[in-house]
Amino acid sequence: MGREKRRHQSPDDSRRDFLKTAGMAAGATLMGGSLWANGRPELVANPQFAAFPRIQNDWMMTPDQIRNWAYLKSQWGPTWAGGVGWQQFTNFLIEQIPERGGIDLDTVDIPYKHYIVDDWPDPSTHRYGSGVEVLNLVSGGVPVPVVASYGETSGFTPPEGITAPMLYYDFANPPGDEQIAGKILVVPPLPYPDPPYTDAFLGPYAMNDYEFRSPGKWYPMYEPVPASVASSYHSRWCWMQSMEAAGIAMKGHAAGMVVVYDLSPGAAFGLTQRALYTTKGKAIGGNVPGKDFIYVNCPTLCLDRVNGAKVLDNAKAGKSATLTLRARFQDDMSKAFVCYLPGKHYGTPLDEQIMLATHTDAMSLVEEVGGLGMLAVMSYFNHIPRAERPRTLAFYFDGRHFMPGGESAWAAYDYYLPHPERLKPIVATIGMEHMGGRQTVETGPGGNEYRYSDELPENGGVITSFIDLYNNNIWLIETLAKAVTDNHWPRVDAKSGFQRAPEMPEAGNLREQNSIPATIENYQPGVNGGFQGQVYSPMNKGRMFHIPGIGLAADWPGAWTQTYSQIDTEAGPSGFDADYFMRQIGGLSQMTGEFMIVKPVVIDLGWGDLKSAIIKLADSDFVTRHHAAEQRQRLVDQYVAAFRKVEAASLPEARSTLKELAANVSSWVARDKQDSLSALVDGQISKLS
Repeated sequence: MGREKRRHQSPDDSRRDFLKTAGMAAGATLMGGSLWANGRPELVANPQFAAFPRIQNDWMMTPDQIRNWAYLKSQWGPTWAGGVGWQQFTNFLIEQIPERGGIDLDTVDIPYKHYIVDDWPDPSTHRYGSGVEVLNLVSGGVPVPVVASYGETSGFTPPEGITAPMLYYDFANPPGDEQIAGKILVVPPLPYPDPPYTDAFLGPYAMNDYEFRSPGKWYPMYEPVPASVASSYHSRWCWMQSMEAAGIAMKGHAAGMVVVYDLSPGAAFGLTQRALYTTKGKAIGGNVPGKDFIYVNCPTLCLDRVNGAKVLDNAKAGKSATLTLRARFQDDMSKAFVCYLPGKHYGTPLDEQIMLATHTDAMSLVEEVGGLGMLAVMSYFNHIPRAERPRTLAFYFDGRHFMPGGESAWAAYDYYLPHPERLKPIVATIGMEHMGGRQTVETGPGGNEYRYSDELPENGGVITSFIDLYNNNIWLIETLAKAVTDNHWPRVDAKSGFQRAPEMPEAGNLREQNSIPATIENYQPGVNGGFQGQVYSPMNKGRMFHIPGIGLAADWPGAWTQTYSQIDTEAGPSGFDADYFMRQIGGLSQMTGEFMIVKPVVIDLGWGDLKSAIIKLADSDFVTRHHAAEQRQRLVDQYVAAFRKVEAASLPEARSTLKELAANVSSWVARDKQDSLSALVDGQISKLS
């Protein structure tokens, strides 16, 4: 709890006071009237649009329809790009698109080397002595009963496996490359770093501050979330550990590797290790294009804490092991495709578009259900006649998410990079992934009982819908809050923070790699005045293309990066909650409708940049320090007043207020901060002509 206290203490307490005031102001605005109609009377006059923002349930797909789709997708199993399940899933999506009004389908082919382990659909392939196993481990002459998973792209062994001495990786005294060479490196669970925690740790492994959060029970901020509350945080830590360990094993020329997770048998089983075994020497892709990857053969198996305990003891004793991983690389073809639900100006220079994006490749149902979400949104808006749709909806189904290295390694195949002209009409973006999942927990003796949470959805019984806000624009935050409230979306945590990955050292000490601070570009502190981490939502394409938008990336992995987690999961039957899925779709559909009519100047990214610059002014940034709190609040008030005028389309008044703000900046703010802030103000004034 000491960490939380430190996070909220600051010599500039007045900045924190504003954040709370702003939050109350937002609530007053929401209660005072419809944001939909604010400044847009011409739309309210149209009966069609009067009902447009508040979701009409008779236009929505039903939970039963979604449940049937989810069941069908589960039968196809993992949808690895180019694989059989992926082909069935994408064929289904493409067949459904015209039935829901989508037109002008266009595709991009993405050739790649597909790493395949034939363990679907039979979990017995992970069990020693089943007669069908494709991966197994014999440690010190004793078979390991169950191997949880394997290192993706880690390579393969001969049918009889490889036999070599095991080498225990000691975090306190890491072995050198010469010790690792030719051995089977055994990596024990990586402990959490000691507090005080860095922001790089707090972002993905603890709850932290936010721009908006739905009502309910939440674990205290800035402390690691126990697996008994939500397994996803700790599971994510273990999942990331394996990727860094791969770099160490490759650099040391290990014969193979075994990673032991601090996870229950259920949580670890089928947990896909998203590592990248390439000659770059790290288990990350960096700037190396995927087509240029040269893979290193370092066959890797992953174990849970129960099946791994004896293996760790044997490795400490230097005993030998035989590791078997039957796998192969295969030339396959992924693809991305784009289609459109046309608006009234589609095909003309007047057309404006909202881009909705998801990925089509992954291993489990909830991880890879965004495509069904896209169809549900398309179906909803197809009820509105084309002539009455103010903007076109562009649906981007990406196929690179779980290709080796992810989207960044295959950037040359992004649909919009060779078609930059098709970005020009896009005014906002929405991303969606990881939908409809129930939260899993680890309880019981030793934390080895893996099951679903007993909490109500609003208290964490479902995986949290993390929302990436790009950026902290007042309209965007308030409009999302309204969409969440209107649609009874039970579990939402929305953030505008952005975090650049830390520069990692060459593969060496795992503990060292996890203690390096990341570069934090926090647009502003959260509503409690503290650090707000980043929502990792690569489907929010707006961040890549500098277009305003939001991205839903609900919590993971916690059953949702496990091969056998389809309708049923290792935590039990019925892991997919179709009612929760439809609450998410209701909120996203309402946001889509809002984006279809909001004026671009209202959601311009410059408003968030200016807001952050003002709020983050320290007392020492003012000419007269003892007036800093009062003057900062005055600048904030002027900013909000100007923004409200823009929302109401009163642009001359907004310009006038911004000019007053600029004059006060010139008088009150110190010279070394004044120029950059004045440039932001002038930039917004220039957009109000």
